[in-house]
Amino acid sequence: MKLKLLLPEKISTNAIYAGIHWNTRHKQSLLYHRALLPHRTKRIDKEAYPVDLHFIFTFKKQPLDCSNCTYMVKLLEDGLIEHGIIKDDKPNYVGSITIFSSKGAEDSVEIHII
Repeated sequence: MKLKLLLPEKISTNAIYAGIHWNTRHKQSLLYHRALLPHRTKRIDKEAYPVDLHFIFTFKKQPLDCSNCTYMVKLLEDGLIEHGIIKDDKPNYVGSITIFSSKGAEDSVEIHII
């Protein structure tokens, strides 16, 4: 399954180290969960677990380092669970996560669920 969405906000994992307020983190999670709304009717068959998640980020300006995309990956993974696309993020449901980051035409992410 492949999902593509525009990033609602470019957020580096470095923001967490800078000490962003919990309320700001909550608002960011809501933004990312809402971005997945168009895909909420898609579901992974229970026989397909564990799945591998590939996050392919593209950035219009300066791409983030892959490790700086981890915060956005966590927000998106939680959104996948919230909308029932995947059942859970425990190891028996998600076997691996791979992150790619490059320059592109827009700030977006493709999520490949394999």
